[in-house]
Amino acid sequence: MNIWPKIGRVVVVLALSFSLGPHWALLQTFAWTGMLISHSHGASLKEAIAKTFDGQHPCGLCLFIEKGRAAEKQQKQQQTKPGFKLDFGLVWQPTSFSFECAREPITAFESSALSRSDQPPKPRPRGLLSDNHARA
Repeated sequence: MNIWPKIGRVVVVLALSFSLGPHWALLQTFAWTGMLISHSHGASLKEAIAKTFDGQHPCGLCLFIEKGRAAEKQQKQQQTKPGFKLDFGLVWQPTSFSFECAREPITAFESSALSRSDQPPKPRPRGLLSDNHARA
């Protein structure tokens, strides 16, 4: 059993997750879980939950997450300068469209067209699959 492809997939998923930004939420979840466990050792569950989410008792991981988010936000603000407008190139703009035909429409049947006046030849030509050839 080769476990390296599975580990490779996990590493790729984690790398993509960290590049997209949800790593802060994941780290915050771990921090809250750890805080809830540590606070519940010396108090009731209700007090542990209150201490965990009141914002007055942050753990080291919570402080790290706060600094990381602030640095990331500052970096984004530096990348987009005030007055800077992103131009995405192709932008949809509504246009007017008319279904009116610029030329005269073509009729399905032209009554003034010349018709053939000659009659088909007699006797009618026989094809390869006619009754006479099939009997022979």
